[in-house]
Amino acid sequence: MRRCKYKVSTHYLEFIWYRSLAQLRSESSRAYLGYLWWVLEPLLHLVVFYIVFALVLNRGDKDYVQVLLTGLVVWKWIDASVRSSMDSISQNAALIDKVYLPKIVFPSVSVLSNGIKFGLTMALLLLYSYLFGKGISLHWVALPLLIFVQSLLVYSAACLVAAVSPFLPDIKIIFDKVMTLAFFMSGIFYTAESIPESIRGYFLLNPAFSLIECYRDVLINHQWPSLMPLFYMSVFSAVIFVIAAAILRRFDRVYPRLIY
Repeated sequence: MRRCKYKVSTHYLEFIWYRSLAQLRSESSRAYLGYLWWVLEPLLHLVVFYIVFALVLNRGDKDYVQVLLTGLVVWKWIDASVRSSMDSISQNAALIDKVYLPKIVFPSVSVLSNGIKFGLTMALLLLYSYLFGKGISLHWVALPLLIFVQSLLVYSAACLVAAVSPFLPDIKIIFDKVMTLAFFMSGIFYTAESIPESIRGYFLLNPAFSLIECYRDVLINHQWPSLMPLFYMSVFSAVIFVIAAAILRRFDRVYPRLIY
């Protein structure tokens, strides 16, 4: 019986992998530039923010390009995964109608497909840091830890919105506004030092803010990331995932009736 369960779980993992690749190919085929958009999108955001904050408002310093790039690359995986997971179950209604699949596989596909994009843009960010930033330091060995903690955060948030959205379709509007608010409170185009201490604590409530600061410590400041925020993020993500997984499992057979 254990062997059978292992085979079934392996089958689902293979489905998530190949479905993610198919989703990426489908996405790239809808645009003339294809996979190049994965790189161009954060670069276009970079140009806009640099013009507004560095040139117009004169708030950038010599490392501002790398500050922006780091924030945009880290945030994009979070934002894209959560937004695509909102409809991940309902958009697969035709597949759900034909074959049984645990509903947790659908946000998993969204997280993995966007994680592959994140891997590419992160590689380019590291290349930029090496060529035009402050170079490589020993502190880069902390990057796998940061990526692991980020993956926990992304996956737990994606599973939660995927679990809740089918019950209350209008809640996707609320999630969308929450993500917009989180974007402006994530420190993408500013650093923690630029925030008055009297209100800095409110920004620290956003896990993405602390995560981006940890990446900047490693890549820009050549410092070890603070372990306490990473620990809190891991615990927070674990709690959110347990709740999301419980909802997905409890209503696994209910979702097909909700999306039709």
